[in-house]
Amino acid sequence: MREGDLWPALRAYWHPVAFAEEVGDKPLAVRLLDERIVICRLGSQVAAFHDLCIHRGTPISLGWVEGEHVVCAYHGWAYDAGGKCVRIPSVPPGHPIPKKACLTRYATEERYGLVWVCLEQKPRAPIPDLPMLGDPSLRVVVRDRRVWQCTAARAIENFLDLAHIPWVHDGTLGDHNNPRTPDVDLERDGEELRFTVKGVSDLLHARVCVRSYRTHRPFSVFLSKEESDGSTEIMWFSCTPHSAKSCTRCILIARNFDPPPGVSRIEDFEEVVIAEDQGIVEKQRPEELPLDLTEELHLKGPDAPALAYRRMMRELGVE
Repeated sequence: MREGDLWPALRAYWHPVAFAEEVGDKPLAVRLLDERIVICRLGSQVAAFHDLCIHRGTPISLGWVEGEHVVCAYHGWAYDAGGKCVRIPSVPPGHPIPKKACLTRYATEERYGLVWVCLEQKPRAPIPDLPMLGDPSLRVVVRDRRVWQCTAARAIENFLDLAHIPWVHDGTLGDHNNPRTPDVDLERDGEELRFTVKGVSDLLHARVCVRSYRTHRPFSVFLSKEESDGSTEIMWFSCTPHSAKSCTRCILIARNFDPPPGVSRIEDFEEVVIAEDQGIVEKQRPEELPLDLTEELHLKGPDAPALAYRRMMRELGVE
């Protein structure tokens, strides 16, 4: 069993597909679980549809928005926020519109400045609760979405992997002269996996900090770093699965302190860390995360978070 075998089950989860400001006066095409989706801001609401006009198979994303309607570029058919066709220009006014003239609509919500989509009518779990992202004492310093040529689960597992930090991030987040991974106590609560570690200092945290991880199935992790003086940094990392070899990783970082001397811009620091991870994760094989635990070699201690994540994901394929 591999990651792609879970995609039918993953349709019932909420996935972040865009920043809210990316959905403006033009339809936005995205790919989710290998399905083409179009996101539109129609009036006061955001709607998501299968990116295909029912008439002649033209992508709705080639069209445009007129007030509360999205218009197909091929023949001008107009659809409302519910996906119902409300205008066919080639027929006289008053001519009945076929009942089948509808777009396939998906559940959509805006939260935390992101647009979320669920491909099933009944979501398996709610959108992750991240109240600290609304904490006024924390200012957002990084807000980034970019495509990686890897699967979503590979990227998430890398974020949970503590043993790679001294090697991949030597001099930034870790030190290869201190490669031992700390012990972790894992706790599972339904759709969430939690663990806490005492981290080491790095270029952004002069003091040892407590790092608390909350992994929400399937593809998001909330990490908080708290120092003894109250300095706090929170990080939310999520991946949108596009295909068997591509995802968009999203990261939001907020904190209540200024960067230390020597780090002029947090964005520059994060660019270095992201590049260090990306160079490794995009070259892992097989591309899809193996969910058969015998397919790769594991170490009981250092690999504990990754093993717990794989088991949690594997459950979706055997229920």
